[in-house]
Amino acid sequence: MRYLLTILLSFLLIGASIEDARKANQAYEDGNYKEAISLYKKAIDANPKNAKLYFNLANAQSKAGKPQEAIRTFEQYKTMTDNPKERAKADYNIGNVLTDTKKWDRAVDYYKKSLRYMSNDSDAKHNYELAQKKEREQDKNKKNNKNQQNKQQQNKDKKQQQQNKQNQDQQNKQQQNKQNQQNQQQQDQQKKQQQPQKVSKAEAEKILKALEQKEKDLLQQFKKKETESSKSKNEKDW
Repeated sequence: MRYLLTILLSFLLIGASIEDARKANQAYEDGNYKEAISLYKKAIDANPKNAKLYFNLANAQSKAGKPQEAIRTFEQYKTMTDNPKERAKADYNIGNVLTDTKKWDRAVDYYKKSLRYMSNDSDAKHNYELAQKKEREQDKNKKNNKNQQNKQQQNKDKKQQQQNKQNQDQQNKQQQNKQNQQNQQQQDQQKKQQQPQKVSKAEAEKILKALEQKEKDLLQQFKKKETESSKSKNEKDW
């Protein structure tokens, strides 16, 4: 990736602002981007209508690892100039900032806008084509990842369905076993109730004696009735 982060210095500054701008440029060249940002902001406070200070500030913010701030400042710079080529430079630099964060689709858009007024710029063409390639690769990777995720989810769902079926089968089996046990218990209980109860020898003798005694009592009652009936027939009817 080729970069074009041009420092623009306007010497139409007054008072301390020109000194701050020079110090900011020097800090930028020395790689001290945080100090450069501070000095550019100080120069802007002294001369807020100088668009080139915003351009340089955005470059420093980009180098300092503050891409969102850099993009906002570049956009602000674009509102402060009517020169199409100057705006194209800002769009190109925004494209570079976006490539640093691998936002290839947006980078392509900004490179395309910059090429409207920088059609002969080899760096802009190179970066535009490279961003397009990266965007296609990114889209392909996203699609592959999506397909992989879908496949993994399908496998997960299939395993879950199998597990659910196994659990259901196990529950059904346990329920059936429980029902079978209950049925067996009921059958055993019914058989037990139908079987004649065993009587001990002592109980049997007791029952037998009771039956014999009852038979004797019935026999005596029968004889008594016959005797009474016989007496009744032998009596005279006066």
